[in-house]
Amino acid sequence: MDPMDLIRDKFSQDCSVETVCHLVMSHFHLSAEEAQEKIREYFEIVEGLNGEKT
Repeated sequence: MDPMDLIRDKFSQDCSVETVCHLVMSHFHLSAEEAQEKIREYFEIVEGLNGEKT
């Protein structure tokens, strides 16, 4: 499992950004900054996909 899979799964379970950040940090041994960057990347991908649908 990579960070994006975990992020997607947890957001689909209505977890908060803070919870997802902590889970990514602990599961992948990332710093808070690294985890937040992964979450930012996730949102950029989602926004890009949503833009393609319109």
